[in-house]
Amino acid sequence: MRYKLQMMNTDYGVGTFAALPESNLSFNEMIAHLRKYPYDDFMHEFVLQGFKEFRPKKLEKLIRETMRDKGASDPIMTAIMYEACLCHDRLTHLQPLFEGLDPAWLLEYTPAIHIRSALLDDQPLHRQWIALFSDNIFGLSPLPTPEASGLAPLFSGTDLQRTPPVQAAEIRRSLEDRLPPPNPRRPLAETIALALTALEKADAFLGPAMRHKACLSPSARLRHWMPKTRCISGRMNNSLEGIQTCYGRGLTSECAEASYAMEMVERFSSYASFGPKGVLGYVTDYPLIHATLDELDAPALDLRSMRLEVPYAGQKLYWLAGHTPDDHGGTLPLLVPAQLVFLFCNLDEQSLFSALGSTGLASGNTLAEAKVSALTEAIERDSDATTPFAPSNCFRITSDNPEIARLLAAYESDGVHLWFMDVTTELGVPCYKSVVLGARGDVNKGSGCSLNGRAALVSAMTETPYPHPGPPSGPAPEGLPVRRLEDLPDLSTGSAKGDLMVLEAILAANGHRPAYVDLTRKDFGIPVVRALIPGLELISDFDQYSRVSPRLFANYLALFD
Repeated sequence: MRYKLQMMNTDYGVGTFAALPESNLSFNEMIAHLRKYPYDDFMHEFVLQGFKEFRPKKLEKLIRETMRDKGASDPIMTAIMYEACLCHDRLTHLQPLFEGLDPAWLLEYTPAIHIRSALLDDQPLHRQWIALFSDNIFGLSPLPTPEASGLAPLFSGTDLQRTPPVQAAEIRRSLEDRLPPPNPRRPLAETIALALTALEKADAFLGPAMRHKACLSPSARLRHWMPKTRCISGRMNNSLEGIQTCYGRGLTSECAEASYAMEMVERFSSYASFGPKGVLGYVTDYPLIHATLDELDAPALDLRSMRLEVPYAGQKLYWLAGHTPDDHGGTLPLLVPAQLVFLFCNLDEQSLFSALGSTGLASGNTLAEAKVSALTEAIERDSDATTPFAPSNCFRITSDNPEIARLLAAYESDGVHLWFMDVTTELGVPCYKSVVLGARGDVNKGSGCSLNGRAALVSAMTETPYPHPGPPSGPAPEGLPVRRLEDLPDLSTGSAKGDLMVLEAILAANGHRPAYVDLTRKDFGIPVVRALIPGLELISDFDQYSRVSPRLFANYLALFD
């Protein structure tokens, strides 16, 4: 089956994509395909979304037909119709037609998490709390007190007890005598030339780089490209292609060019093709192992420690070789599920999540650079999912840097009122959000994380999806304190290897030892990595499948102590 990537909508400046069949298939043809390839997630989600336009009377007739024998003669069809009644409000009134059917029996006949999520007894309560937290974190609405929420608490006091964290500043001090000497990054011109040459040889580009105007960055670029993948594995035989866009932002045109080029290398490397012998095209050979976690006879990522939307339930998955840092500056082998690594991975297996984005994917001039960027992005996303909006954490910024000072003055003179939030988590790695309110109250935010607080804040600022020059914004909150950019914490070491030492030590000290998979392609030779951090939040886009993090709930309660 041939699939194409298509943008479905844009949330908070980020496009969401779906894989759609290239052929115009009838409903019966699509269901026949699913009966043959029940774990084809692309087709499954396409059919499921199609039920949104289904006439309820037609679906009612189909449900009655399959329920004559409680779905036994067509479990694939029964499962996806049951999911349709869970996922689409206009169809929920049909759920009683499945009376007498144990939904747990359907689990092996669907790749998706919809039924697994619905079977969690406390998911309705999580969904109610998620709605409150979503309005707060993404819409900046004030949170009610626990008593005024009208909702039962999600966790007991025992559930929320945490070991006192070991903070980044403490770790940085403890490593002072062991850090490598400063080592500046490769010149930007060399980085750009290497990346663009590799991408040109791979025939990745769809047209030239263009100016990107919808952000606060003084220099910004975008460029279209096309991934093409093929999957021949298990029962699967499918291909995928589609237009994607990479963005680059920075204080100079050279920074923006390097940013988009390296982002494209990262994304190109994260779309994988699979053959009968494993993953194709990487410097490291990656044969796949098809097994449950308990069946593996080698160390593997403990999925029970990952912050998944539904608990891992012993499904057979495809695993490949990754690694994790040891305590002596080296690494130890660790098997990792392929679907946690690659974008739009459609192997013959069940999904661990509703949708996984690019968090923890990064490229670099060296593997250490890539790992540092991957870890800080993962920490940034965890911060998004665990830190409530609180006015007490907000501030405005001034700077002694002439370039930054001119930029801040230009925003103000053009009526763009920029302000910031400190969303640093208990780990102590600097994380900031920048905010511009639209004239109609829409919230435009950027975020950044780095051991260097100045770099984190500037990254958040330039990422903010508000045009400049552009229309005047809404006002910033009155009376915000002002902080100097130069006063923000700086825990960086002057080298990627040193920064990596600090970050890995912070995570290990707090029980979050990361896992990596090296995605350096043979044809590029440019380091790319996916980092996964057990215990931190993977997904910060809140929806009906989201689970409230105990850390988010504890931070919420702390607002009212």
